[in-house]
Amino acid sequence: MKYIKNTINNNKKIIIIYLLLGIFLSVLDMFNVKFFQVILDDFSIGNLSLRMIIIYGILLIIYTVLSYYDNYPSVYLQNKLYLDFKLSALRKLSKIDYSKYQKIGLGKLTQKVENGAVAARDVIYEYYFRIFRELLPTMISSLIFIFLIDYKIAIIVLLGYILVFIITKIILLKLYELKEKIVENEENMNKYLVRGFQELISFRINKKYKKEIEKCHNNVNEIVNSKVKISLVHEAFFTLFALLVAIIKIAVLIYALLFNKLSVGSIVALITLLGKAYEPIAIFNVIYVDYKLDKVAMNRYVEFLDLEDDKQLTNGKKITIKNKKIILKLIKYKYNKNITLNGINMEINPNDKIAIVGKSGSGKSTILKLITGFLKPIAGEIYIGKEKLSNINLDKFYDYVSYVSQESPLFDGTLRENIIFDQKVEDKDIIKVLKLLNLTEFYNKLEKGLDSEVGEKGILMSGGERQRIALARLFFDNSSIVILDEATSALDSENEINIINLLLNKLKNKTIILVTHKVDLLKQFDYIYVIKDGVVIEKGKYIDLNKNNTYFYEISKQLKEVS
Repeated sequence: MKYIKNTINNNKKIIIIYLLLGIFLSVLDMFNVKFFQVILDDFSIGNLSLRMIIIYGILLIIYTVLSYYDNYPSVYLQNKLYLDFKLSALRKLSKIDYSKYQKIGLGKLTQKVENGAVAARDVIYEYYFRIFRELLPTMISSLIFIFLIDYKIAIIVLLGYILVFIITKIILLKLYELKEKIVENEENMNKYLVRGFQELISFRINKKYKKEIEKCHNNVNEIVNSKVKISLVHEAFFTLFALLVAIIKIAVLIYALLFNKLSVGSIVALITLLGKAYEPIAIFNVIYVDYKLDKVAMNRYVEFLDLEDDKQLTNGKKITIKNKKIILKLIKYKYNKNITLNGINMEINPNDKIAIVGKSGSGKSTILKLITGFLKPIAGEIYIGKEKLSNINLDKFYDYVSYVSQESPLFDGTLRENIIFDQKVEDKDIIKVLKLLNLTEFYNKLEKGLDSEVGEKGILMSGGERQRIALARLFFDNSSIVILDEATSALDSENEINIINLLLNKLKNKTIILVTHKVDLLKQFDYIYVIKDGVVIEKGKYIDLNKNNTYFYEISKQLKEVS
């Protein structure tokens, strides 16, 4: 409920206008029915005046004009609430604990956000707003006017309400089950779609698309069949409801005929008011069912929004990181009950060029994510200077850190955006860096130059081009710590060595921490840490480690053979 309250508070002014306008229109509509009864009765006894007709006409005009203006807050809120809830997902990702984020599937998450945003919007807009601005005012005012005409008929209407609620309770049980099935199948289908979009080459070569399409087809059948059943249940309810209202209307006519107590105006007003009185109840029962079902989808979304945040992003000391030593003391880390790191000790001086090597799965990338604060050790401490990393404000810390991974995370935007993000940099300076990274030929082929779109995840480029563009970012930030996690793995050997040498030269006043499988890159590094099974087993300079009796020498031969 806190997310609903926050969203309402963010749109408070227009919500108040929307609610008050709706209440006024609902009451005015009922008043117009009552006024029409007076006109009919005056007409039947020859007592109708032009003044009454003019007043009635003015009331109708006011109602029509206000109904038109009611569209603005209605459409505004319908769209704004939905988009606010979608935006909540992005805000959540900006502060979510990284270890929790790792366990989220992208396909399911995108569908969960979509379903959740629609459901949360409908809980507010289609349920709470309709109840308080439309249904309650209409129901109460129509019951009052019916009571003023004949209290016995008002009692019958109230008894009808009870019957409708009983029917609703019965159908709810079936609808919950169907909605749960729909939400689950929509999330699964989106998971298959997203991974099918992302893994075209792998899935096509391994002939996996046929099975994926079959799974999606099964999800489609489940979704369609469940939605058809929900529609049929709703229609059955409306049919029963329509029969109930028809029976009561006929009973009113019989009552008027037998007892001759009602005037023509009263009969017309009662028939109209009966529809008005029961319409809110019918609508309420439908939206109540939808509300309970929407909560299923909303709660799945809220589960994501309620995931633990990384409190270090907002809390902790804001310190200057420049010229600070990085120390790892007896660091342990566990992932899924398996010990990934077991007592890591490292010491990195300011402006040192450090390499971390080891076989796949030895824990190299985990060390980098611990140094950046994305992961938290289960034991030991990381120090930046004399301050524990666990006491440092990470948002401030990231002002001093650059991170480039093997995946070269380019986003769907222009080449310029992917290099300098939101900075203001002259084109000639960006082009100069592209030339340094051997991207001149690539750049010259682009029709729109720096304003060319790179596609989602840089799909329009080769792996080597993506990595070099990601590395170009390093020339435009003010970081003092540069972390490279297999950041040149897609480059050929000559390009890779040239670019690493370029980075070592251009970034000589920065601390560089490199994870790599390419041992030939390490000759110019100040210090090398060799990791095996989550433990540092060797450390030193390349010339000292590259001897016959070292583990480094053993794995360097293996890695050279693989590369």
